[in-house]
Amino acid sequence: MDRTFVEEELSDSENERVNVRWAEMLPEALVEVMRRLPSRELLKTVPQVCKAWRKASLDPACWQVVDLKVWCNSVKVWRVSAGGGEIVDRMVKLVVSRSCGGIRELRVANLHSDASLHYLAQSRLNSLRTLCIPSSKITEDGLCELILTLPSLLHLDISECRAIKCKALEVIGQTCKSLIRLDMCALNCAKIPHAPRDSEALAIAHNMPKLKHLEMFYGTLTDAGLIAILDKCPDLEYLDVRLCRYVGYEFSMSSKCQKVRQVIGWSAEGSDHDHDEDDDYDDYDDDDGGAWDDDRRWI
Repeated sequence: MDRTFVEEELSDSENERVNVRWAEMLPEALVEVMRRLPSRELLKTVPQVCKAWRKASLDPACWQVVDLKVWCNSVKVWRVSAGGGEIVDRMVKLVVSRSCGGIRELRVANLHSDASLHYLAQSRLNSLRTLCIPSSKITEDGLCELILTLPSLLHLDISECRAIKCKALEVIGQTCKSLIRLDMCALNCAKIPHAPRDSEALAIAHNMPKLKHLEMFYGTLTDAGLIAILDKCPDLEYLDVRLCRYVGYEFSMSSKCQKVRQVIGWSAEGSDHDHDEDDDYDDYDDDDGGAWDDDRRWI
């Protein structure tokens, strides 16, 4: 029910009693409520309600799962000259600091350098299991520095990170022995001509045998790369190879693909290359139209 409507129906004394009940909740109960709120609300809205809420929102338990991808996409509309990259870096430092090293899932986007990766590496985040940093201007050296500190990582999203090639993938596979999900889509590179290349697919196949979920949307792999992945990753349950223009549709691959529970973008009947690519861009549109342009004040 809308809070404004409720407040209009209550008398001043009743409103006061409601506020007192919230403020007098046990700190443990408040933390349990706060940890379920979106990260942006924890940062911007909750601390302004009352001292008890602000104190609860600072508890490390509230910062074990952080998802700021949509906020980072709104930051993308700020020009780099206006400090957009530094703003995202400051946000990463803030949420990691509040977690006191206990963060388990971190989802951000549009990192403009290796600065945040270096900070994360220095922070020794032994509890981190999910790291999503799509659309970031990072280097292989920067990513490798961080990955070497995350041997227990289970899910990594490096989609649209153009500099990440087979060198980093080999380090990821050799370090993160339990990695079960890798997202490596190339949506923003879709209209840039690329020659067929299996080096990344082979690095995945030979170094990540426990993968269950793999996304290579708009990848440059060929039939050989796909076959290597299917042969070397026996636990694979989900595979997205939509619009991988160099993947053929030979009947000989049917039996291999049938072993995967869900394959998107491949079928024995033919290609999906001729469908409207704008639909795929719509699926990946996280921009909220700059509705959070004022959020620089609370970082």
